[in-house]
Amino acid sequence: MRDYLVRLRSEKGLSQQDVADKLGITRQYYQMIEAGERQKHLDLSLAGGLAVLLGVTIMDIEHFEAQLNSTT
Repeated sequence: MRDYLVRLRSEKGLSQQDVADKLGITRQYYQMIEAGERQKHLDLSLAGGLAVLLGVTIMDIEHFEAQLNSTT
């Protein structure tokens, strides 16, 4: 589970649908990304889009992902 995505999205007041629409993907696919079922290793374009939408840097996303991967 990518709790950091849920937390950052909630802090911005965005729904899964909002993020999915802005990234050009379905809400179902975005939900699977948050759940860790898809994009086990976020590709650069997705990480970049998330960084912009969530108000963090790509390096922040990389750090969150590294933490996530070190616990699995």
